[in-house]
Amino acid sequence: MKIMIDIDDILTDFNRAFLRIAHEMFEEVPLKVEVRVWDFWKCVPNLTLEMEEKVWEVIRNTEDFYESLPPYASEEDLMRLGDLIAEGRHEFYFITSRFPTKGRNVQIQSQRWIQKAIDEQVSVIVSSRKGELCEVLGIEYAVDDAPHHIENLLDHGINTYILDWPYNRHIEHRLRVKSLGEFLDSILI
Repeated sequence: MKIMIDIDDILTDFNRAFLRIAHEMFEEVPLKVEVRVWDFWKCVPNLTLEMEEKVWEVIRNTEDFYESLPPYASEEDLMRLGDLIAEGRHEFYFITSRFPTKGRNVQIQSQRWIQKAIDEQVSVIVSSRKGELCEVLGIEYAVDDAPHHIENLLDHGINTYILDWPYNRHIEHRLRVKSLGEFLDSILI
């Protein structure tokens, strides 16, 4: 089976990292906020578009930013993913559309984060054309959280599971999961 897993807000907790930086820069921005809309400034109290753009600039200028992200997936789910990769029965593809930061390139930073989290070497593909890529690769199942990527995957006929976040609930789709583990349970029956 060929499986595609997005990284941010599935494996890593990008939202929490973004909010931490925003709070450090602007103390009036709260640390704990339910991200309900894809654009942070539209749902985070006291965060303006101009402030959000300054946070993005700090992220772009942070050396090896993606290697420092906290995990979103539980330790148990990450260990299970590592075991599944080590078994070699399925092909796992990690596809992300992250933008560059200072330091190592996005692919290497992402691979290093995953390797540290699951103790297995993996390859990461950096692309914003996930649907087309998954179609070419013959991906049978995918999991993503970003509304635009979910729609692109579905438009290309990929069996897509949505990692449930408030910002993607407007997409009417029956395949929703709350965690990486739930996704793996659903496809590996």
